[in-house]
Amino acid sequence: MRIVARFERAYAPACRRFARAQTTVRAVPSTTAAPSPSKPTLLSRLDSLAWSPMHTRIAVALGIAWVLDGFETAIVGPVLSSIAAHLHFSASLAAWVNPIYTIGMLVGALVFGELADRLGRKRLFMVTLAIYAVATILTGFSWNYVSLAFFRFLTGIGIGGEFSAINCAIDEFVPARFRGRTDGLINASWNIGAIAASSIALYALGNVGGATWRLVFWFGALLAIGVLIVRRFVPESPRWLLARGRIAEARDIVAVVEAASGATSVVDPDLPIEFTPLLPAKGYFGQIAELFRATPRRLVFAFVVNLAQVMPYYGILAIAGIAIFPAVGMHGQQIPLLYLLGAFCGLTGQVVSSLLMDRWGRRPTMLLGFTLAALGSLALALGLGSTGSFVASFAVFSIFSAWVGSGAYVITSELFPTHLRATGIGLSVAVGRVGAIAAPLAFYALFARAGVAPVFVAMAVIFAVGSIALLWWLRYGVEGRNRSLEAMLVDGVL
Repeated sequence: MRIVARFERAYAPACRRFARAQTTVRAVPSTTAAPSPSKPTLLSRLDSLAWSPMHTRIAVALGIAWVLDGFETAIVGPVLSSIAAHLHFSASLAAWVNPIYTIGMLVGALVFGELADRLGRKRLFMVTLAIYAVATILTGFSWNYVSLAFFRFLTGIGIGGEFSAINCAIDEFVPARFRGRTDGLINASWNIGAIAASSIALYALGNVGGATWRLVFWFGALLAIGVLIVRRFVPESPRWLLARGRIAEARDIVAVVEAASGATSVVDPDLPIEFTPLLPAKGYFGQIAELFRATPRRLVFAFVVNLAQVMPYYGILAIAGIAIFPAVGMHGQQIPLLYLLGAFCGLTGQVVSSLLMDRWGRRPTMLLGFTLAALGSLALALGLGSTGSFVASFAVFSIFSAWVGSGAYVITSELFPTHLRATGIGLSVAVGRVGAIAAPLAFYALFARAGVAPVFVAMAVIFAVGSIALLWWLRYGVEGRNRSLEAMLVDGVL
């Protein structure tokens, strides 16, 4: 609660002023004068700032979405057998629990992505977190399989909506030279949620009765409620305000961020801006159509990268506890321990990947990650002969599958213009979730028909497709390292 108090003292008056001002929409200028070489533009000042405590508070308050997703995704695997026994449903129905959650994420990403472009980042990241909190509380009250599945679907809607609004808002505040590592480290917090989930599940299964699986879902809800309080003081994205023609409000917010960074305030009515503000296309399908017209190759590239990183990871995560681990001799409390090992290794991979994003660049870091993830999957197939070899191979797989998982969201959030960014992220996340839905079902069917090894070979092939996409991007794409979001929109490349 100290964080909440500090945030309120420092920024609440300014943020309340901005909230009142957002009811007034200013006219969009038809032209924008070319910025003077001797005078910085509004967004260049935002991108050139030193890192400040305000940047940290914004990143933490918004980035908690990844902790919650990691918690929700990882908590089901370790306790699924306990839930199935308590609510009396079969293993075949249990295999659908995570896909149903993922279907909800798909719906949330599609719906709330466009809304975040139309209504603003702040409104949406408050609504989506509230949906998550209510839905995960209700999950803990599930009384049969149908109620469990429905509440997991609602939880997924909240988390899917978070991705679209959150990634935009963070990227649109963070200075360009910090964007790669900030995005990557925030995405790495997914594994903090996974570690918490596995630890809580391990304790609950070892120390409490079967019905107390309900408590692990309520833990996530308590965290979300606390974060809702902090998010009230996060301002709207100045880039979104510019794209909507609300230039004075954008200047006010940049002035607050500058003051927090120790820079001179730049509330200057003559300060130039980088681009002519654009209103979004009218209606949901109009926004989607504009996205396909304006950035078709970038959109396809985002689809491929998201599918290639999501399918192997979500596929194995969903069925490992009920199929893969028991097949290689892992049972009982060994299963949560393996999930915990995977989360720690994944966190390591994501942290390293994040630091390399701003040092090596997005393209070489991701190409290396996809290649090593494919090799790690093959190592799993070859390590089935002994428990030690399998555990070591699983650790390697976890490092590099999480490596590319973190980087994929960094890449996706940089590909699209401001007035289409949340829609593009939402659509890309939704396509990735189609793969996350299909992968557990396909992998389970492949496991039932051919055994464990072919599942790992299939995962290696999918990661290899990601490597091919990165080779193409290395040749034709634009590198995001140290570039502003506006500079990423270069004609003639990807």
